[in-house]
Amino acid sequence: MKVKRLGIVANVLKKDIKDVLELVIDTVTEGIELVGLSATADLIPGGKILVVDSFAGCDAILALGGDGTLLTAARCVEEQQIPILGIKIRSLGFLAEDDPKRALECLFQERVRIQERMRIEVVLEREGVIREKHSALNDVVVHAKGVSRVIHLKTTIDGAFLGEYLSDGVIVSSPTGSTAYSLSAGGPIINPESVEAFIITPLYPHSLSVRPLVVSSTETFTVELVEEGQVTLLTIDGQQACEVEKGEKIIFRKSPLVTKLIVTEGYNFYDLVRRKLRWGGVLRKH
Repeated sequence: MKVKRLGIVANVLKKDIKDVLELVIDTVTEGIELVGLSATADLIPGGKILVVDSFAGCDAILALGGDGTLLTAARCVEEQQIPILGIKIRSLGFLAEDDPKRALECLFQERVRIQERMRIEVVLEREGVIREKHSALNDVVVHAKGVSRVIHLKTTIDGAFLGEYLSDGVIVSSPTGSTAYSLSAGGPIINPESVEAFIITPLYPHSLSVRPLVVSSTETFTVELVEEGQVTLLTIDGQQACEVEKGEKIIFRKSPLVTKLIVTEGYNFYDLVRRKLRWGGVLRKH
């Protein structure tokens, strides 16, 4: 892919962020314009990064920090669907590249490919009227506010009653988010390159019969609150939140938008699972 205008979304609180920005500037080839929001551009004096209000017109985005920074970048360019290359700085960074120099060289030498990652659309609806609509790359969580308390949920899939249960909440994850919060709550891992589906993972359900469920991305999953009496929140990608009221439906479906993720040559999802999650390790010595 040809890059002439490169946007930068950086976690300005990272200890080494200035060093990584300097590396970007040193590595960028002639004719490529670097742009960023003021918080990022101000870290490097001399106007080397042009200050902009939006990333419209960019050919690609660099997300410098970790997976949280990449999620922020994905939200910034959600409508434009600009391809994003994540580079991690002192974090696990499952979605981001480990080696900044190699990742930048691959980008500028066009040794990359673009994956289209499914997003989740979540709608808050009351009596057929939409109150709020959001989109997530990783996951959406329904949970009680404050001190951990159970909430009573009613669930349906494509209008068919699935069940009611008491739990701390429920995670609805995309394949990309299957290695995040959902995994820590006991959900399965799904390859986002080859499978489009939702993972429905209850949080500490008060029933042994309630377990994670994988459903097709063509289906619609709906959650309703059965009881009032406590504040319930909807959290999107761990970065946005809104309150849910009794009588509202929380509707989950595949978003018409995608996140375009740039991966470098040699990328393999199962290799990432093995290396970063220590999957399949043998504890005994041979």
